[in-house]
Amino acid sequence: MEGQGRQKNSHKNSFPVGTTGYSCEMLEVTVTESSPASTLVTVSGELAGSGSERLLARLDRLLDNGHRYVVLDLTAVTFCDSSGVSALVRGHARASAAAGGLKLSAASEQVTRILELSGLARMLGLQSTVEA
Repeated sequence: MEGQGRQKNSHKNSFPVGTTGYSCEMLEVTVTESSPASTLVTVSGELAGSGSERLLARLDRLLDNGHRYVVLDLTAVTFCDSSGVSALVRGHARASAAAGGLKLSAASEQVTRILELSGLARMLGLQSTVEA
């Protein structure tokens, strides 16, 4: 009989959901305060992969709508990889090209370390508290 010697697809070589040690957390980007002087944007979740592109898209929309000076509150960002660092550099370049600026305000200890190592903390004026 065909197929008797075969076992059904065994899961012994795959990880059950949630046990890989890594969970992908969606990035949320929310405008929390806006004035003629600046726009405060709260970013939460993981600044990595598609989340990095999501942040850039939101920054582009803000710049296109006349928000020239944007402050990113990174307090709730739990993870930042090289694509996140790249998104911040590209966002800064886009804001500068629009005769504006991008600043960083408050970040978790882990994200602050990445920003310091990459030189972005100094370049983007990372503050230890949220200031619009």
